[in-house]
Amino acid sequence: MRVTVLGAGTAIPATDRSPSGIYVQIGREHVILDAGAGTLQRLQRIGVTFLDLDRIFLTHFHPDHCLDLVSILFAMRIPHPARRKPLTIYGPPGLRRLYRQLNTTFHGWIQPRTYRLTLKEIGQTTLRFNGYTVRTKPMSHSARALGYRLEAHRGEGQREAGRKGRSLAYSGDTEYCRGIVELGREADLLILECSMTDERKVDGHLTPTACGRIAHEASCRPLVLTHFYPLFAGYDTRRRVRRHFRGAVTLAKDLTSFLV
Repeated sequence: MRVTVLGAGTAIPATDRSPSGIYVQIGREHVILDAGAGTLQRLQRIGVTFLDLDRIFLTHFHPDHCLDLVSILFAMRIPHPARRKPLTIYGPPGLRRLYRQLNTTFHGWIQPRTYRLTLKEIGQTTLRFNGYTVRTKPMSHSARALGYRLEAHRGEGQREAGRKGRSLAYSGDTEYCRGIVELGREADLLILECSMTDERKVDGHLTPTACGRIAHEASCRPLVLTHFYPLFAGYDTRRRVRRHFRGAVTLAKDLTSFLV
């Protein structure tokens, strides 16, 4: 599993930290989790194009997590080279309404012409694909926000050794909740939002200390923090995380990559 943090920041401009997006190459598929502004351009920088994408999973519909959906779908209308393979977009209830409203706003210019687009509204569920499984849990953020866990199916050698497939869990935006602890349980990579410092906690978002608590309870390895607001400049994030979690911690920037 190849994982790249496409955007490690928020809607507030910051050097090396752009709005949310995660790229995952899993099995034979190219997947993104969230699509904040600039996701399409940063995909190009890592050698992945809009023609490659198989699935898009959205955690919720705040602009810093889904704005580049318009750019991606508009690019897929360009006739040369024409996109042929289907695309499926998953998200909480309201996804179809969002698409209809966006398509109306942009006068039909994000409607597919050469490929099949499928929109699937989901809640807490398990989805099975060729080579991997996706599990979802509700997050404590906006109404119906979701977190995701992607787990690659075990190869023959792994099954014989009794090992699980490699796994990635991603919170999107959330408060501390049991759902993200469960998704992150023994994950090979747990990516958590870390929007606010401990001293400036706001509802619906995590702080470094809360992230450390989640990582400890989930027994993940390692922990990756993302979605930083600029107020983290000069802040000792790791020290707060280590109040609860002693494992490896990465403070992500745009294009931070992992091989899981």
